[in-house]
Amino acid sequence: MPAMPMIADVERVLYLFVPAYAANMAPVLARGHLVALARPLDFGCTVRGVRLLGDHKTWRGIVAGIAAGVLVYAIQAGLHRAGALRGLALIDYDAWHGLPGLLMGVGAGLGDAAKSLVKRRIGIAPGESWVGFDQLDFMAGSYLALAPLYLAPLAPTILALPVIFVGSILVTATAYTLHMKEAWI
Repeated sequence: MPAMPMIADVERVLYLFVPAYAANMAPVLARGHLVALARPLDFGCTVRGVRLLGDHKTWRGIVAGIAAGVLVYAIQAGLHRAGALRGLALIDYDAWHGLPGLLMGVGAGLGDAAKSLVKRRIGIAPGESWVGFDQLDFMAGSYLALAPLYLAPLAPTILALPVIFVGSILVTATAYTLHMKEAWI
């Protein structure tokens, strides 16, 4: 019987981080839009002839991710105020207004950028897959960015990672099939 509360806690963690998932997908969906922000985060800077991040990491992606995180959090807050999905709430959706969504949006983008920085340093090309890290970078960044405001329970968060990993692969494979991504994983 003790396993059931843990499953419920994993579900709550997954629901809490829905704004982070949206923030992670937003850069792909923003392609072709916000053209003025389609500039590399690294401004073209290199270290030993290798770009810090590459052309794939843009200001457009960061802005789109933050906007998606805030928007999805606002939807969750609206649902919460309407009495829907209250059993999934780990936080008080009225307490911080959109700040958790903002933090998760920023965290998702920074987690992805940090992973890209490491990828460039170890010789993995932009767009080339790095299984495990490509699927979980946004979650690590969002978890850390949200932590000063709300520290999600660690054990259920760790137990949620396989679901996030598989979900990320499915979303990426779908985006690849739709010619929105260069790699299927």
